[in-house]
Amino acid sequence: MTVSSAGTSPRNSSVPYLGVPMIQRSLLLSAFVLSSILGGAPRSLAATADPASVVSDLGTRALAAMRNGDTAAARQGLFRQLFLQYFDVEACARSALGPHWQNATAQQRQEYVKRYEDYIVIFYSTLLGHFSDESFTVLGSQPDEDGVIVASRITGINEAFNIRVDWQLNPTNNGYKVNNVIASGIDMASMQRSDLVSVIQRNSGQMQALLVALREKNASNGILR
Repeated sequence: MTVSSAGTSPRNSSVPYLGVPMIQRSLLLSAFVLSSILGGAPRSLAATADPASVVSDLGTRALAAMRNGDTAAARQGLFRQLFLQYFDVEACARSALGPHWQNATAQQRQEYVKRYEDYIVIFYSTLLGHFSDESFTVLGSQPDEDGVIVASRITGINEAFNIRVDWQLNPTNNGYKVNNVIASGIDMASMQRSDLVSVIQRNSGQMQALLVALREKNASNGILR
């Protein structure tokens, strides 16, 4: 995923999550669920659900949802449900901005969280649409300094799609939530954060540049709100 800007005007900023070059798309397909953002979720001992079970349920449902979604709009709707259930959307969006979140106004933050959700839904539901006969298997879990790491594998008929995916989960008041995905050794959280922040940096630090880029790209893919 590449976020680029052709100039300093917000209208020149772009977030091109469609039409990904083949080599880049193959890389992103390995992260078959959201490239989420590190940290941000409140921790709680009340989170008692087994993290391996959370990942197993998420992975199986994600692949099934994409098989059942016969249109782009249907896949978007199905993936949005999973995203909202298994990820802390506001925490992910906030962490993606880094220090720029603190500089944004309350109104900008509110709009950004909505645009970020739509952006992720469009991007990953499109990539997930390429999967057909793959299966999902949890390999095991181990404690991490911030929570738990659950290892999994996506297995397809073609050996090129036998992909290792590690999930980082932290306990929250609503159970374990995924806050990062590492696919084939690629840290998706870091890549996403770098791409989104680059739009602001290339537009003289203007938060509005990112909002305009997300709004226009989401609208061009059928999401208007």
